[in-house]
Amino acid sequence: MKKILSIIVLILITLSSLVFFACDGGKEKVADNTEYYNEITSGLKLNKSFEGKSFLTDGIGRATVDAHTDGDTTRFRLEQGNIIAVRYYQIDTPESTGNVQKWGKAASLFTKTRLSSATEIVLEATAPRAEKDSYGTRYLGYVWYKTAQDSDFKCLNLELVENGFSSNGGMATDKYPYNSYFAKAESFARKIKLRIYSDLDDPLFSTDPEDITLKQFFDNEEAYYNVETEAGSKVRFTACICDLRISNSGTRTFVAEYYDENGTRYAIDVYAGYSSSAASKMKIGHLYRVVGTIQMHYGNYQISGILYDVIYGANLMDHTSPIQKNYLLTFNSSTNYLTQYSDTLYTDATVVSSSIEGTTLTIVATAQKRMKDGVKEEVESFTFSVEVPANYTNEFTAGKQFSVKGYQYEENSGELTILNFADIQIK
Repeated sequence: MKKILSIIVLILITLSSLVFFACDGGKEKVADNTEYYNEITSGLKLNKSFEGKSFLTDGIGRATVDAHTDGDTTRFRLEQGNIIAVRYYQIDTPESTGNVQKWGKAASLFTKTRLSSATEIVLEATAPRAEKDSYGTRYLGYVWYKTAQDSDFKCLNLELVENGFSSNGGMATDKYPYNSYFAKAESFARKIKLRIYSDLDDPLFSTDPEDITLKQFFDNEEAYYNVETEAGSKVRFTACICDLRISNSGTRTFVAEYYDENGTRYAIDVYAGYSSSAASKMKIGHLYRVVGTIQMHYGNYQISGILYDVIYGANLMDHTSPIQKNYLLTFNSSTNYLTQYSDTLYTDATVVSSSIEGTTLTIVATAQKRMKDGVKEEVESFTFSVEVPANYTNEFTAGKQFSVKGYQYEENSGELTILNFADIQIK
């Protein structure tokens, strides 16, 4: 009798399996990348005491969000008043700031949405005291949050893995106390091909750049940047690099500018990263074709995720060739020299002669190129043209010096256009 019952049970199990595969088309479940998963995350509990403790000194403590950064980094204000950046331990979501990767913006939005709904946040360090990452700028930690007074804390690090925004960066050692949960979450996300494990499109990530001008962007910003999702389009435009800022941490941010047919200036920041990146080698005064993703950074638009292989224009194999090398020249003896000025920085210009025809002032002047090791002996001649007010009295007599930036539309022509007379500073 027992043998017969065993056979019946086996038949029922087999039939159940057949029914399951028939209903599911014979395939395992595959995520459509819109679902939210929580089962594994809900199984992990925060069991450590944090009342009256400090994350920095005790390894655990309360915090509130000071600023959102990306999917795996957030700036927090501790209960004791300290403001710190925390790099989420054991995970690594796709990039969404300096570089822009598929699922990066989605991960960043996921993290921001979760923390924005939090009624309480607790940071847990990876050691008895908080430790910093290899860069020495961010603390490593697990981020726990709850959305109601009577709810349990959830580990956001784990939740990001379970929802396919990061792989598990841990191992089965004491350094990773929750690794069994993280391993299970990664296995789950992989099995259903969720987000980073999927070939499906990321709705917040652009692949093919759209050709625009900076005027088109600023005239219709909402068409290229979604404020709600904080996701921007990938664009391609031609602009002149006119300035450079180097941060305390060594990152490079250039300013790209474009003038329309009416002489209106449009400018946007171009984030180039550290000096090790190819884009950081761009030269001030050169004309480039820039390809990247529109971002918002501290309230200002910038282009991030620069495609280094196409930023230099037509010659994609030569990473030193812009569209035009000397599109904008700077004549100023007091400007601090940077290697990014290359061959576009000169001394103050010295007037040789000048004339006015109608409202156009033409100045012939000389200047010397400024290099890292000093001023070149060779004197070069340039012709400047600029529109002046009616009845303007010509002050540019021979021997006078002036500083200015001028656009050389035809490469190596020596003929420069000054867009605004007020930009000229007579010495």
